[in-house]
Amino acid sequence: MYANSDHYRVVVMSDMTDIESARRAAGASLQYFWEATEYGTLDDLEDEDEDEVRDACAAIQEAVPDDPTSAVCLTVLALGKLRAHLNEVSDGGEDHFESQYDPPAGLDEDDELGQELAGEVVEAARHALGLQPDDNLAAFSLACALHWLGEDESAAAAYREALRIDPHDDIARARVEELEDVVLPDPPARITTRHPYGFHLLEMTRLVGHSGGAKGQVWLLNDASAVRSAAEDYLAEWLDGRGQGLDEDFGVWTHVPGGQSGGTELAEVLRQDPAGGPALDWSRVFLPSLAHGRLPAGHPVRWLGRLHFFGRTEHDD
Repeated sequence: MYANSDHYRVVVMSDMTDIESARRAAGASLQYFWEATEYGTLDDLEDEDEDEVRDACAAIQEAVPDDPTSAVCLTVLALGKLRAHLNEVSDGGEDHFESQYDPPAGLDEDDELGQELAGEVVEAARHALGLQPDDNLAAFSLACALHWLGEDESAAAAYREALRIDPHDDIARARVEELEDVVLPDPPARITTRHPYGFHLLEMTRLVGHSGGAKGQVWLLNDASAVRSAAEDYLAEWLDGRGQGLDEDFGVWTHVPGGQSGGTELAEVLRQDPAGGPALDWSRVFLPSLAHGRLPAGHPVRWLGRLHFFGRTEHDD
């Protein structure tokens, strides 16, 4: 389950004074909508929640008609509606978009609504990929929709495209192997992806059960100063709970398109400040400035097989 504390339910179009605020509104509204589709059905969804995403994307496209961020947001919106429909026809169960072990099984031929919704995902994803061919989230969304439509050959090709962009996407890898009955080589030891935008991913998680359940927070950001601020703000909270989980992570990863990418476990750079309290030694953290090609505000990302929304996300899975 996800929750974004930065989300505001009502998008007031007159307040969108620039393109960045419109993108932030689209991303925040989209996350709220996606959360509602985790267990909800189409009947459970509120029309105004979908409208908020569409209105924000329309504001973006009015200024930038071929904007990749709005195209990806609309792809995830369509995917969320299909997800909610599947919750109803399959009585819940595994999340077929995030589970490696429960892939799409194909829609019934008489499921006209499901076929229509999957077709909308295909159309939206192909449009997004036409604007930005290296968007892993759009490629994976396309693959899932084709998989549900029973177009296995096309789905496998789309999963391969997602894997080309991000060789460490284990879900895409498993589905190619299943659909093509092949064994793919392991991904490179060093994390190397072709994501088109640079971003920072700050994670604070704890493994809380032997089943693999994790709780924590993730920040998807495009500014190094925002990463430092978020980490400093939550350092005390992480230290207070240290030792309560089976396994714990507090680190930051940075993806630099076309350049060096890497990460740092922040627990390894703890030091004492002049007052004797805990502090982070940022001189030892890999946190390059994203001067060029930084992730647009509001743009969701699929990274190493997981969907992340812009800003702060709490998760419990």
